[in-house]
Amino acid sequence: MADAAVTPVARPYFRQVEFYIFSIVAFVGKSWLLIQLPYRLWYVNALYTSLLLSLFYCYFRFRQNITAPPFVIFCLAAAVAVDVLGNYLGLYGHMFGPVQFDEFAHFLGSGFSSVPAMWLLRATTRRMGFRLPLALVAFLGVTITFSYCGWYEILELWDEQYFGMDRIHGEFDTPNDLQFDLAGIVVFALMSSLIFKLVDRYSPETEKVYSAS
Repeated sequence: MADAAVTPVARPYFRQVEFYIFSIVAFVGKSWLLIQLPYRLWYVNALYTSLLLSLFYCYFRFRQNITAPPFVIFCLAAAVAVDVLGNYLGLYGHMFGPVQFDEFAHFLGSGFSSVPAMWLLRATTRRMGFRLPLALVAFLGVTITFSYCGWYEILELWDEQYFGMDRIHGEFDTPNDLQFDLAGIVVFALMSSLIFKLVDRYSPETEKVYSAS
């Protein structure tokens, strides 16, 4: 009888602690993946990326009962693949259309990263019973993704200062990278907002709400 009384309270607490542990592991794992990415062979980066994606998918699928759409997984993989391909093909330091490839990689990689951030924020808050306005989801998604971009620039600074790596090229390198990060995040967030709006409009759950009202 005592177990039956304790379980309803203990389970939500355990799930909360489990989520915090997962978030920390995922944050550290992605930071380590990205900061060491230029120094590894491409297939090693592909292996580590696959492991992190599997952890992400399995945790939300089997522990949170939230299934990540294939496009979200694709965006997570593409955000890393842009950097991996740039290093493998030797594109860094060269022009890529009207911009440097480094600027293009920051624009595209950060943009792809904003899509999973928005989806995850939207899915988890709805799972908890909160239906946030789409504009607020987009704003928070942009804020979260750009914060991580700032963290990455700090990691690059530490890598150069404490480990002797050549990561920062010129006094304007960091703000220039952040400029293209923000541009990519905003563009992808606007496109994602449009997609989510269409999903909400035509999803069966939304149709039930409309018909009930």
